[in-house]
Amino acid sequence: MSTLLPQPPPARGGRLVGRVVPVPGLRAEDRDAMWRVFTKYYADVTRAKFEADLAEKQEVVILRDAADGSLQGFSTIQVYRHEVHGRPFVAVYSGDTVLEEAYWGQTTLQKIFVAYLLRTKLKNPLVPVYWFLISKGYKTYLLLTRNMPTYWPRHDRPTPPLPAQVLDLLARDKFGDAWRPEQGILHFDVCQGRLKRGVAPIEAGLLAHPDIRFFVERNPGHADGDELCCLGEVDLAFPLMFPLKLLRRSVARFLTRARRLWADASASS
Repeated sequence: MSTLLPQPPPARGGRLVGRVVPVPGLRAEDRDAMWRVFTKYYADVTRAKFEADLAEKQEVVILRDAADGSLQGFSTIQVYRHEVHGRPFVAVYSGDTVLEEAYWGQTTLQKIFVAYLLRTKLKNPLVPVYWFLISKGYKTYLLLTRNMPTYWPRHDRPTPPLPAQVLDLLARDKFGDAWRPEQGILHFDVCQGRLKRGVAPIEAGLLAHPDIRFFVERNPGHADGDELCCLGEVDLAFPLMFPLKLLRRSVARFLTRARRLWADASASS
């Protein structure tokens, strides 16, 4: 399944904390809470399919409210080791991922997942490491474009041969006949789950953003559950991108506050 992590500011002040948990270590109450959160945002899903998908994964990022410990989101993880023409690589697949709307905009999951990718790269320094994800929502695709310096597919250049072959192998191996390599999407004869209507809608004004427009053009059936297959590389530039993004946000907030204080001081003088 794909990732749902929209970016508006949180609706209330709860702070998220998270940790990576092995799937066999999940408690029954955690599985129930994960299912409750999942079904708030996805349609055409069943508990049996949810449990089957979870059983394929090795680990889960569990996200809780820091105050009361209640489960507010999660992201499942599966690590692949494959070869393309005798060249080994490692791929980290992020499966079902969802976060309660009150916590949208917090970066706890991104920080945990970035650290996970970096640890995976440190364990495999001599082979390429990729983030493999599928997206039926444009916000998932933006997570890739905003957090990975090297990713595919993208609007400004074609996918090179090696990552195209890696993506084809992963999609074909995991999803079989649902993979449509000519379009770069997954299309299922029976819908495997879709975002509920009104969750992450694509309004006309959003299409001015080149990444969002590209996502819609490449995956026109996204509202019906079609998934765009994507790949990001954990390369030398990757460790710098997320800290720089946080720094830019901090500077922007500081400048906004400074302008507001200056305007208030000028108005009172």
